[in-house]
Amino acid sequence: MPMNLEKIRSERGLTQGDLADMSGLKQSTISKIERGYDGVTLRSLYKIADALEVDLSELFADSRGPAEAALIQAFRSLPAERQQGWLEMAQAIARPNPEASA
Repeated sequence: MPMNLEKIRSERGLTQGDLADMSGLKQSTISKIERGYDGVTLRSLYKIADALEVDLSELFADSRGPAEAALIQAFRSLPAERQQGWLEMAQAIARPNPEASA
């Protein structure tokens, strides 16, 4: 489930520990949720939303731009073996080129 929790927390200048204190949850719980832990309870999400003073729905808003959303959709439509090729290509493109800075 895509979450905007880390983005919202960071924009407010809060650490995971700060948010944990504000919500009454453990810092490790905040960390797990930000990493995509799928065992999070609705009660925990409500505590976080209340602490951040946002609607619960804002934690789930999709902040992807149109190009990113299109890439993800195209990637998901590929068979697994082609996905691996795309992933390797994207990682190669994203790597900094040390020769370019020389």
